[in-house]
Amino acid sequence: MTRSLTPLLNPKSIVFVGGNECEVAIRRTRELGFPGKIWAVHPKRETLGGIACVRSVADIDGAPDAAFVAIKREPTIEIVRELRKIGCGGAVIYASGFAETGDTHLQKELLEAADGMPLMGPNCYGFVNCLARVAPWPDEHGMEIIDKGVAIIT
Repeated sequence: MTRSLTPLLNPKSIVFVGGNECEVAIRRTRELGFPGKIWAVHPKRETLGGIACVRSVADIDGAPDAAFVAIKREPTIEIVRELRKIGCGGAVIYASGFAETGDTHLQKELLEAADGMPLMGPNCYGFVNCLARVAPWPDEHGMEIIDKGVAIIT
């Protein structure tokens, strides 16, 4: 079954799972004026990018349209499984060390955990959608808010 990429690329809500990379990505998303719900998941930190953290994906009060997952590769698989179970619309996988390094076994596990949930990655920096005002992107991007335009995909 093919799922729509719209929830992932044009989300109305987004969850960030991880630490420092998520803190930057949350700040970038907030700088663009994202109007939707933002959750942050970290087992120890109180806040990320000014957003109060919940301890686990299970503690999220809803089903996010999109997720930015920036944790080590092995726990990424379980987080993707948990996101799928709560109805997440898709996830950006920041971690590296899957099929791009020859580890096809872990890549297969990741795809099985997603079970049809759209994934961008692994080993992916994320994306910036200025129209939707969302930027799960853990670095400077220099983008500005726009009302219409075209996409650049690399």
